[in-house]
Amino acid sequence: MGYRYAIGLTEESKAIQQYKLFRDIEYDTPEFHALAEEISNYLRRKKIKDVVDLRDRLVENDMQWFSVHYALGRHSYAAMHCHDIVQYGREVLDDNRKEFMAFDIRREISEHLKWSLNFYQPIGSEDRLNPIEMLMNFLKGHSITSVNEIARYKRIEAFEESDGTISFHTELAEDETGSTVYLSFSSSIDDLLGWNDLASYFDPKCHKNCKVRFNNEDKTIEYFDSWLRCSYQEGIFPYQKVKIAIESYEKNPSLYCYISEEYVIEDEI
Repeated sequence: MGYRYAIGLTEESKAIQQYKLFRDIEYDTPEFHALAEEISNYLRRKKIKDVVDLRDRLVENDMQWFSVHYALGRHSYAAMHCHDIVQYGREVLDDNRKEFMAFDIRREISEHLKWSLNFYQPIGSEDRLNPIEMLMNFLKGHSITSVNEIARYKRIEAFEESDGTISFHTELAEDETGSTVYLSFSSSIDDLLGWNDLASYFDPKCHKNCKVRFNNEDKTIEYFDSWLRCSYQEGIFPYQKVKIAIESYEKNPSLYCYISEEYVIEDEI
């Protein structure tokens, strides 16, 4: 039985093909030893390959993690490395690793918002709370449309209430005019939006479904929520919440193809 199992594993082997027609193989014959050697060589090669594959996979996992921590928060072309990870990471990372990466990316985003915008997220909440989502809700709720306005705050702290809602406690800076010497939306927020999308893509809890109707045809689309800059005009809230279709995102994450709300007929189905 063991030989038959091994024969099934080595269908392409020439030696195996020679003996497939034999129901029984006589012990201690040239045919028997040829088959035994073939099976032994196959298992040896398979074991070596499995070990090498495991080593390479672990190395690739580590390199992905290191590259994220290098590129996230950089205000250069490196900020776009998140798009490379979308197309490469989905093949390399398993589901558990993807969820860990999503948590780790949100934690890093939270750290950057803390040091650049004095925005504090509840400690240890990165597995369920999106730092960019909370920041946008604060900016929109307080009608903040410029860096001058957000620079007035010395501290912005988000709190998760017992019912799951988020409230904000704020402290104004002594100089309420704010300072924009080093602060800008583009460097403090815009360069983090792509990484927030990557975290949402890796985290299945962020995936939703909506039904759209286009040209009289209904279609269900899997998506995740995202934020993108929609305006540079003074006095207008510069960001818009959109739905990113996962299928389109996987094909080309740099295009930011989102679902137009006018075609959505049913959401979160």
